[in-house]
Amino acid sequence: MARKRKVRADRVIILVLLAILVTGLLGFGFYKALDYFAFGNNNKPSDKPTVDPKPVETNDNVKVSLVDYQVFTGDSEEIGFDFIIAQLKFESDKPISFDLGNLQTSEKIYLNNVSKYINTLEEKSYKLTKLNIVNTVVSDQNVYTCNVFIPFTTDSYSLRLLNSVDATMIEFDLDNHINDVSTLKFDTAQQIEVGNTNVTVSSCSVSTMMLHNGMEYQVPSTMNVYTFNINVNKVEGNVMITDARFVRAVNDEVINCMDETYESVKVDNCLGKKLVAGENGALFFETTANSGNPDYSGYLMLMFSNSNDWVKIPTVLE
Repeated sequence: MARKRKVRADRVIILVLLAILVTGLLGFGFYKALDYFAFGNNNKPSDKPTVDPKPVETNDNVKVSLVDYQVFTGDSEEIGFDFIIAQLKFESDKPISFDLGNLQTSEKIYLNNVSKYINTLEEKSYKLTKLNIVNTVVSDQNVYTCNVFIPFTTDSYSLRLLNSVDATMIEFDLDNHINDVSTLKFDTAQQIEVGNTNVTVSSCSVSTMMLHNGMEYQVPSTMNVYTFNINVNKVEGNVMITDARFVRAVNDEVINCMDETYESVKVDNCLGKKLVAGENGALFFETTANSGNPDYSGYLMLMFSNSNDWVKIPTVLE
């Protein structure tokens, strides 16, 4: 009798496991079917996106619509992608709060996970500050219009943006509203020679992804971190940049360089480190965000260890 009970129990366990397996397969099949009908079957496989660890809570009944958009193309071989700046309108019956992770392109890129693309553009000297891109959609109003950044690599004539909240979709015609991305590029790099040391100093860009002592550094919303890239062309001996400052021309305000404990995710801080020919680094300056203030011209001041004189470079924080 005990043997029969054991056999029955084993059969029950097997049936339960088979039921779980079948349920899982049906769920996976449903997901693939939904993905097929939403985005078609020609998508390249992509890794699961890294979700913002602090997502914004999305209010109920937020409707998203397209106001206007611009397609920036032309340097995809250098950059690795093209992108859209889309002006979107968010509407609700209450103050707007919407997580951009709810918006996914037909290439499976989530709009709360585009910092790496923006950082690539900035480090290749493309100026994005005047595009007024936002990464958080929060407003105390019921209607909020803003610009969002949408990267893409497709060679198709269109790109779709799915809103997972209400399953609506926005489609972009990539053959219209075209802009040459080279118009965003600034390259006023200057050659600096100090003794037998020769470096190239690029104009500034705004760095959005910073580290402090190897940990993520959250730049306050009221501040910007300005980055000057330093490319070392030639150096003899043990030469370092020992100090760096930015001096505003309008009022002689001095902004000191962030110390060597700060760096970006793509480039190291070169302050106080031996310069090596063929390598590059950066200098970082944190100051109040330059919102609506066109007069931020001044001078980048550099002190090298093989000289007693400051190097003065006219430039501007944008």
